[in-house]
Amino acid sequence: MSYAAGFSQSLAEQAPDGPLLLALSGGLDSCLLLHLLIKAGLGPRLSAVHIDHQLQADSQGWSRFCQSLADQQGIPLAIETVAVDMANGLEAGAREARYRVLLPLARAQGATLVMAHHRNDQAETLLFRLLRGAGVQGLSAMREHSQQQGVPLWRPLLGVGRQTLESWGAALSLNWREDPSNQDQSLRRNYLRHTILPALRDRWPGADATLARAADHMAEAGELLSEIAEQDADNLGVAGASFPLTDLADLSLARQRNVLRWWLQQNRVTAPSAAVLEQLRLLHLAAVDSQARVEWGGYTARLYRGALYLDSRGAFQPWQGDVLWLEGAPPPTLPHWHWSKQGGEGDIWVLRPPGNLQLRALSGSLAVRRHGLHQQIKELWRAAGVPPWQRRQWPLLFRDGDVVSVPLVGLADGEDSDNSERWYLLPSTAMSH
Repeated sequence: MSYAAGFSQSLAEQAPDGPLLLALSGGLDSCLLLHLLIKAGLGPRLSAVHIDHQLQADSQGWSRFCQSLADQQGIPLAIETVAVDMANGLEAGAREARYRVLLPLARAQGATLVMAHHRNDQAETLLFRLLRGAGVQGLSAMREHSQQQGVPLWRPLLGVGRQTLESWGAALSLNWREDPSNQDQSLRRNYLRHTILPALRDRWPGADATLARAADHMAEAGELLSEIAEQDADNLGVAGASFPLTDLADLSLARQRNVLRWWLQQNRVTAPSAAVLEQLRLLHLAAVDSQARVEWGGYTARLYRGALYLDSRGAFQPWQGDVLWLEGAPPPTLPHWHWSKQGGEGDIWVLRPPGNLQLRALSGSLAVRRHGLHQQIKELWRAAGVPPWQRRQWPLLFRDGDVVSVPLVGLADGEDSDNSERWYLLPSTAMSH
């Protein structure tokens, strides 16, 4: 039995239970991983997704290649096209756009997201982040089994080097595509890959393993910092993308910065500079009625009623939609939001009563009848602490021209609460609440 075949056999023992969703780029790593997963007998619970970043002239050719490969292996493939925001650089923008699709898709399928990162990726990532001045969390190793935003991740190739993967791919006569941009050394990560790391390996042959070990140490320290941050966030009343600042000063400076970094990470925000983090921290000194804000890299943190709220650039342009939601049909697509049956504290919930409904934004002085009284929706949301810039982004549910359900409030009088469904509106990007 070849080593590749033996490795494939071990995947069946290591694989998490339930559906598996493979991120299939069309390059060597993910194509080889697809082959190994199929050989491990995991095909019946495997599906794949290809992300078209629209960064190459032949991006559709990559999509066709992945579709052909999935068809040959008999697994379903989703092809998702994304727009890359380059405000924080090409590589960071592509990664953010990719995960913005991958995580919700895996969550909707109840699947583990399977990624083809390998040992060389681990070393590159550590060096790249070290040169950017990253802290402990940023220097932490990728783990074979981990979670991101509640989605389980599995990286079965992390212990295998790129050279080994190339030899396996050649021995198996696999087909894959080479990304021409990987040779472009004007991109900093490619410069590390093709110039710096080979020089390190010449002088220190075990450099990749040593760097991976250092990243493991950082990961352990990072886990400890996260545990402390979670405890502090719970004590402060942090929920979702809102951060009450009232008691922040009770913590040491190091713990203030730590819990703020943790909060930003939980909301999928790229770690800001130390200067921006300090501006965020100092907002706890502002007056309770202040509407101060801090802007950086496409994000804005706003102060409202003594709490910090996070949103992304352009996320709160008023929505003018009028969308039909048929009974029994999935929820309609909304800008900046996706629907989920799963949610938690701080998430926006909506009760959907039976029947065909319309979704519309708040306009004018709309009211809803609750507890025998007609109550202004603006006042209900103000009482619930909803920031004013967000009130025209949430859909109200109508039937025959009347409001029947209001997010974070509930149903109008006379609606069937026993047969209503609870849905959650989750932000597609970092947003308030």
